[in-house]
Amino acid sequence: MNRTPALSRRCLVLGLTAGAPAAVLVTACGGAGETGAPKPASAPVTITYMSNLPETHPEGDARLKNLAEFNATNTQKITVNVEEGKAVSSETKLKSLAAGGTPPDLFYTAYYFVAEFLAAGMTIDLDAELKGDKEWGKQRADIFPAMIESSLWTGKLAGMPGYTNNQGVIYNTGLLQQAGVAPPKQGWTWNDFKQMASRFVRPDVISYSNAWSTYGHYLRTAGGLLISKDARKMQVDTPEMLEVMEHFLDLLNSRIMQPNADGKAGLSETYRSAKNDTVFESQGPYRIPTLRQVNAPDFGVIHIPVHPQKKAIAASNGGHSMIVFKDVPVERRAASAQVAKWMNAPHAQAQMCIKATSIPVSKAAMESKELQEYLKTDLPFKGFVDLAPFGWRWPPLPSYGKIIPAIQTNLDAIMRKEQGIKAALSNAQREAQLILDEDVKLMK
Repeated sequence: MNRTPALSRRCLVLGLTAGAPAAVLVTACGGAGETGAPKPASAPVTITYMSNLPETHPEGDARLKNLAEFNATNTQKITVNVEEGKAVSSETKLKSLAAGGTPPDLFYTAYYFVAEFLAAGMTIDLDAELKGDKEWGKQRADIFPAMIESSLWTGKLAGMPGYTNNQGVIYNTGLLQQAGVAPPKQGWTWNDFKQMASRFVRPDVISYSNAWSTYGHYLRTAGGLLISKDARKMQVDTPEMLEVMEHFLDLLNSRIMQPNADGKAGLSETYRSAKNDTVFESQGPYRIPTLRQVNAPDFGVIHIPVHPQKKAIAASNGGHSMIVFKDVPVERRAASAQVAKWMNAPHAQAQMCIKATSIPVSKAAMESKELQEYLKTDLPFKGFVDLAPFGWRWPPLPSYGKIIPAIQTNLDAIMRKEQGIKAALSNAQREAQLILDEDVKLMK
């Protein structure tokens, strides 16, 4: 790959210093003018794209197809070189390339990594790069608030939201019918779920396939969050979380929820064997292709059961975003921001959702005619897409990968009955807060 040597090699310095002012960059690269509309570059620009998923992955392939369409249709004289985006490039590799002054221009990564790159001074604030672009202002305003908020680091747009996924409950319609149990309805509660699932507690049936890590989904239905809105305080040791873990233990003691054979986590993804033995399964839309590949029984999709009193519908999310590296020529940086903007626009998002069974990050994409027409042919998938406005995901903290295990280890101890709930929540709160405090020091 022909990468221009970096103009600055401050990649390893932990800071949030911006690049050149947006107006200077726009002028230099023929970007947004006074009208706010992106103008064609004065000369052709080729940018290099890399990906954390290979072309053999449904999402990796859908990204490449979108970029091929961009190359064929854009009028901005921008070409995306996707050759290095066909294989997996890890975040560790990208950090090494950036530290060495030879990063690509555009990288698709898991959304929670974006803050780590920006905090290290490797990538740019996309809002600053697209400042003055009226198309972006309108497009940004249509993104679901939770998807924007989880893309910001100290107020800067660290990553362009590309698409997301979420959590719901997949239910086996045949097994419900055989038992004379009506399918769950919108607004069903923890109590409704327990009453229904208890009908299937027997040796030959898995009543509920559920990884223990789904505690966060249930917590949101009770009106709680594991971290404060400003991302400075952990909120693990709370009355709401105590109630969630008591509910989980109740499901475990009732044999509705089961542990894996090793006892380390909840039983999950049992449909992979297609034995028609699972009634309810907490999963995401990415599960649908697997179910169909193994000819699983007919199934429906609904939201996670809600708290009996709070009754808040919730769908915890993940997803992927695009980041643009800082130490590349300004014309390539501006072109990369335009490509990321195009990938976030309704048409590209709709195509991403259709081809990769993913969830849109904006209202316009969710309501686009092409996606809505497709959903008429796939009602289970529609069940997940309908939950898009109810989504939430963690802030993109640099230490996200350490905070989650600190919490999970203690909650697993509850489910294995090695610790009491209150003691484990207290430990999780303390350990996670110590890690978060290191991130708070980086916030300016």
